Amino acid sequence: MLLDSWAWIEFFKGSKSGEHVREIIRNNDVYVSVLSLAEVADWCSRNNQNRLKYLGEIKGVAAVLLVDQDVAEKAGTEMMRFRARSPGAGLVDAIIYAQSTANGMRLVTGDKHFDGLEGVEFIGR
Repeated sequence: MLLDSWAWIEFFKGSKSGEHVREIIRNNDVYVSVLSLAEVADWCSRNNQNRLKYLGEIKGVAAVLLVDQDVAEKAGTEMMRFRARSPGAGLVDAIIYAQSTANGMRLVTGDKHFDGLEGVEFIGR
């Protein structure tokens, strides 16, 4: 399962949704996009959190997926359709979704930009 930055942040906050994420981590092989690492680092900086600790925890339990050429091209090609379906969605969202589909993984998130998409396990409804 590919966990996006929303899932990791809820996990670190210890929220109810984060507890659900904890169970997913315990019971599945989990992955993280290199782009989600950047988003979590940004969240840490904005919220005065220990970036090295949190990124270390993620990398200790999840395999990191790099963005390859095929995924980048697919995300760029699908971006207009993705944004039309989910206004406000960014290119990083499209890339992470493309990574999940290209690798045949479910995407775990509670980010509204992914709600209702095929292959998404949406948390926090």
